[in-house]
Amino acid sequence: MKTTYRTLLYSLLLTFAVQFVGCGAADVQSAKLYRQRRDYTTADKMLQKAITEDPTNDEGWFLYIENLYDLKQFEKIAANIDTAMLYSTTHRGELQQYKHNTWIQLYMGGYGAYNANPDSKEAQKTAIAYLEDARKLEPEQPQTYELLGNIYYSSGDTAKGIENYVAEINQVSASYDQGVSLGLMVKMTTESAERAIGGAPARKFVAPLGNDSALVYVYPSKQAYIYFEKATKPPYAWQLSGWRIGATEAEGNQPLMVSTAPYEVVANDYYQKGLALLAHGNKSAATAQFDKAVPLLMTLQQLDPTDEFAAQAIPDIYTRLERTDKAKQEYDRILAEHPSRAMYISYGTLLMKAQDYSAAINAYEKALALKPDDEAALFDIAAAYKNWAAADQKAGKKTEYKNELDKSSEYFEKLHAINKNDAAVLENLAENYDILGKKDKSLSLIAEFEALKSTDIANSADYWEWLAKLYARANRSEDSSAAYKKADALKQAHK
Repeated sequence: MKTTYRTLLYSLLLTFAVQFVGCGAADVQSAKLYRQRRDYTTADKMLQKAITEDPTNDEGWFLYIENLYDLKQFEKIAANIDTAMLYSTTHRGELQQYKHNTWIQLYMGGYGAYNANPDSKEAQKTAIAYLEDARKLEPEQPQTYELLGNIYYSSGDTAKGIENYVAEINQVSASYDQGVSLGLMVKMTTESAERAIGGAPARKFVAPLGNDSALVYVYPSKQAYIYFEKATKPPYAWQLSGWRIGATEAEGNQPLMVSTAPYEVVANDYYQKGLALLAHGNKSAATAQFDKAVPLLMTLQQLDPTDEFAAQAIPDIYTRLERTDKAKQEYDRILAEHPSRAMYISYGTLLMKAQDYSAAINAYEKALALKPDDEAALFDIAAAYKNWAAADQKAGKKTEYKNELDKSSEYFEKLHAINKNDAAVLENLAENYDILGKKDKSLSLIAEFEALKSTDIANSADYWEWLAKLYARANRSEDSSAAYKKADALKQAHK
């Protein structure tokens, strides 16, 4: 009797289990029919029932995610995709594509919501919700962190902004370092990139990039994909804007731009904190902040040697910390591997601040060797010769400074030939000529100064003071007096 009862019980349990599983399968089949009719809402109800009754239903989970995509319920996909991929093993490839496409939809949703009204708190909140879901869905996508950083920053949540920028840096630093090690940097021409890599690409093609396109260079032996965008100014040539190293073909065919913004924002945050601490006399804490800023600034300058903030901040930090020798080691190391005009200029500025004028001039000369008409390098080398003469005179080291001032004048003259409207160049030339006793040359600059009266430079009191001095030397006392009055009026207006 017991045996009969037990057999019957097992039979009932088995029947119940079959009915239970069969019910889930039936719901899946019904959902398919509703999907054929494009009734995705009813299909969603059937599929939710199917995976609730049978949480391991392979096809049920796949169709559930597919149906959510058709319903554009991307937040729900973000919440359920990992579970679906756990149970729907026969559809992992398709689900992975849905996962990536959903990330795109969430990212673009955040991007669109924010850019429609960047100053709106409601728009910022909506965009952040989209992007936080996108971040959870594909945490390896650096673009999400940068846009989140931008929005948190603009909303006033600086800490959250920095947190996301740091997360982006952690994501991209290895890839960026790999590109730099190959000699790549943003804004390179295609020819410069080929020289850095060591030859023409095995393959190149144009790929879509947002509303525009990118030129893609492929180097299979290095698993390198290098991307170029058209410059926004004439002659509109292709300029290097990003790369992927060690990428698969599927990844490489999707252009990824190098972004220096997070490096600049985070480095500036450390830099400003360091300056504030230094102003309050806390050198130890300031040094800790500066030490965090410097590696980011160095990477920033390697990625984009034209970055003006890095070029100014690096010498300033090392000078404030009195670490000129340490800075020399860093610059020498980087420049030995990747000579760069902008970094030579930055190095020269550091050396000039340290009053190592000979070494500074050498650095500027190397910058000019790479670009003879570079205005920044011409001005800086002229200033270095002039400051060298003044420093030696002050220290009583020499009584004759003609050679240094002649070289200073020579470079200022070259710069003046390139840019006639630079009042600072004219002022330095006038001063040099006076010290050298070249009165005729000094007076010849009057016409050059007068030609600037109709420019914005004439809104400066310094401009009128220099013109007044030149008029006085030319014995034009009335003109000199009028120029001094103009300078005084401008000083009063700007108080």
